[in-house]
Amino acid sequence: MPASAVSRGSTGPVRPPIHHRPGFPAHFTAPYLETWNSPDTLAEVRRNTGLSYFTLAFVVSDGGCNGAFDGTIPVDDPEWLSALRGLRTAGGDAIVSFGGAGGRELAQACDTVSALKAAYRRVVNTLGVTRIDLDIEGAALDDQQSDDRRNQALAELQQEYRLLGRPLDVDYTLPVNPWGLSDNGVWLLTNARHHGLDVDVVNVMTMDYGPDLDMGAAAIGAATGLHEQLGRLWPEKSPEQLWAMQGNTPMIGVNDAVNEVFSTEDAARLARFAAEKGIRLLAFWSVGRDRPCAVAGTLAERCSGTAQDPAHFSRILDPFPRTHSRPWTARTPDAFRRTPR
Repeated sequence: MPASAVSRGSTGPVRPPIHHRPGFPAHFTAPYLETWNSPDTLAEVRRNTGLSYFTLAFVVSDGGCNGAFDGTIPVDDPEWLSALRGLRTAGGDAIVSFGGAGGRELAQACDTVSALKAAYRRVVNTLGVTRIDLDIEGAALDDQQSDDRRNQALAELQQEYRLLGRPLDVDYTLPVNPWGLSDNGVWLLTNARHHGLDVDVVNVMTMDYGPDLDMGAAAIGAATGLHEQLGRLWPEKSPEQLWAMQGNTPMIGVNDAVNEVFSTEDAARLARFAAEKGIRLLAFWSVGRDRPCAVAGTLAERCSGTAQDPAHFSRILDPFPRTHSRPWTARTPDAFRRTPR
């Protein structure tokens, strides 16, 4: 997904994150929120839209084998930790997304499985998250060596947390064609199964196809093709389980290929389809773009470029009932910092 950066510093004492929260429902909406903007955005958007879940974009290498928001903002930034505590106190939660279109993806920055696993663990423990997203695209997706290293590290980390009684759901966000995943995406998921990684959601970026398309129909077509592909990868799952393994993430308004425009009407069609099929996750790129531009038809970082009211896409792409999964509670804060022997 597109990415741009505005650096922020980190000062002041670091407080531990909250490790008790409602968790994620069976079906939910969690749009991507740009972490290079102010952490106050999290509470502001929640108040303005009623959304409870967000995907924090993006954690990438800070220049070495260590993750930071946008590569520049430490994940222990006190303002971001405070914003997350506020979100969880209000009954919501956040997914942390690794990767994206900009910066250096951690699996490429870390040379060994153990180093990569430690880098993921630092971020997960610091932010107290129970769900992570791996947005893998471009050169990172074609780098099979780093893809293999990532899947092995995540499988081991997931098992370590499981032994501690702590969930760690892993989602993969991948580029897609209007008919489904390309071969590199299928290879990555096949490799994940090989390593025993439990992939909870395969989320497809229904954007930037290139040719002129009906973007609502293309998003639905991609989901339909993905359903067939997931059935071949996970033949033991029922059709309903396969739909519940899906996520769908359009780029609202004008896409990077400016001939492609995902309108509010396209969003309504996708939302109906997702609710009917039982798709687990709807997202969009991005929270900061969910407002009208002064001039329609333009690609912009801070507005959609299509006709809409402020936060219009946030409301449309939230068709799911407001229910929560069963809460979980850590027995002790130290449980999140231990590695089982």
